[in-house]
Amino acid sequence: MADYDAIIIGAGHNGLVCALYLARAGWRVLVLERASEVGGGVRSGELTLPGFLHDRYATNLSLFANSPIYRELQGDFDAADVRLLRSDRSYASVHGDRAIRVYTDPERTLSDVEAIQPADAIGWNELADLYRRFAPKLLPFFYTELPSRAMWRQTASIISERWLDAYQLLKLTRQTSVDFASRFFQSREMRGIIASWAYHLDFAPQVPGGAVFGFVAAMSAYCKGMLICEGGAGRISQALRKMIEGAGGRVITGTEVMRVLVRGGNAIGVRTRSGEEIAASRAIIANVTLRNLFGRLLLPDDIDGRYLRRTQRYRYGPGTFIIHLALDTMPVWQIKDDLGAFNYVHLNGSSEEIEQTYQASLRGLLPARPLLVVSQTTPIDPSRAPPGKHVMRVHVRTVPGRIEGDAAGIISARNWSEAKGPFAERILDLLQKKVVNLRACVIAQTIESPQDIETENPNFIGGDCVSGSHHLSQNFVCRPLLGWSNYRTPVRDLYMIGASTWPGGGVNAGSGYLLAKKLLGVC
Repeated sequence: MADYDAIIIGAGHNGLVCALYLARAGWRVLVLERASEVGGGVRSGELTLPGFLHDRYATNLSLFANSPIYRELQGDFDAADVRLLRSDRSYASVHGDRAIRVYTDPERTLSDVEAIQPADAIGWNELADLYRRFAPKLLPFFYTELPSRAMWRQTASIISERWLDAYQLLKLTRQTSVDFASRFFQSREMRGIIASWAYHLDFAPQVPGGAVFGFVAAMSAYCKGMLICEGGAGRISQALRKMIEGAGGRVITGTEVMRVLVRGGNAIGVRTRSGEEIAASRAIIANVTLRNLFGRLLLPDDIDGRYLRRTQRYRYGPGTFIIHLALDTMPVWQIKDDLGAFNYVHLNGSSEEIEQTYQASLRGLLPARPLLVVSQTTPIDPSRAPPGKHVMRVHVRTVPGRIEGDAAGIISARNWSEAKGPFAERILDLLQKKVVNLRACVIAQTIESPQDIETENPNFIGGDCVSGSHHLSQNFVCRPLLGWSNYRTPVRDLYMIGASTWPGGGVNAGSGYLLAKKLLGVC
């Protein structure tokens, strides 16, 4: 008899969710993780100084909080003392000497919008009304296998209720963020709100498909608030591990899988770095990105050549650069005195600035004024720093995975080990113009270049933290490949989940949840 019913390679949150549902259904489950801790992109740690807790990658848990997974497991998370905190100061967008603050309070938000452009307040209300009408129809698709009977039932339901909504939703999935935003806003500042959110993935303003993520992210945070986890996002992953073990599953960290074992076209087990071979009778589930699964864990002879060539054309987006800061005091923003209390602040987020950054990143150039996503969590969660202290994280979107030059013509280094110091100074200089006490209150920092990010998590190829471009050719029924969006692979009993599969990047747990339901025959 095989050692396990299922082996999950990789303990990212999708792998953990999949393992949990299978274990609770009575499957003998083993999760193997290369790193010393579980979580993948959903981890936290003392990256700067003792007592200062930083989210490594994911912070915004709004998608997860509104998912069927969280609804079904909320009692378990409550029992594990995992609390999600909701801020009424969701995010802000700074442009020059003006700022738009998005509160969950409509009156306060509209006051800032009207100060930018009175006509845009009408557009903002129209956009919010559109979200409230579309969200119940659009969001379930993120937890529906594509394609599937459930997808067609959901589509038929929308068409039968109001065919115009179905048409508008289809149009939305193909629109650029700039075209979509231009329907509602006259000012570049307000259009930049949608463009900034779309660029959290790799949707530059002119890229078709960017409207969906920009629209959903901007409006859900406005209507429902932005949620973070008390004590760091990593507590979600740690709780999932305990749930798995409580259900009889095993989770082993510090163990790297080197090979998926295939016999007669069937995946039958794995071999670890130590040489141990472990068998599974029902499923091998790879919570890894496409390139690592088909370029490293499988032998070329194990895969159909035509499929293998298609996987080699899978594209990864530009990289991310991250600066984690430990602060001695509250940051003081120049424009509005309460900006330090907002979960996210976007800087350099006009459509024009983002487009310039995107083109520079594609050409291998360090951007001169990239989009800065400034995350501030201690105002809502003081447990992340000693009393009176704070943490800040600056996500830089986007940078090249490999450096060919500098758009500003200043940094001469052509590798990240030499360039990350000077580039970090550029980013802090940009931020200093808006946070007047920044340099004075920074007491420690940790820098993560795209190279560092990939070393830490090999699924983040070139620092791409969402494991592959989300452009339309690699999204929806085309993620990761057209005809293979249902988590199966050409190798029997070998499945793939994670950000490289539908519904893509972000803390949604969708692929792990959907595959578990599929294997259990309940979808």
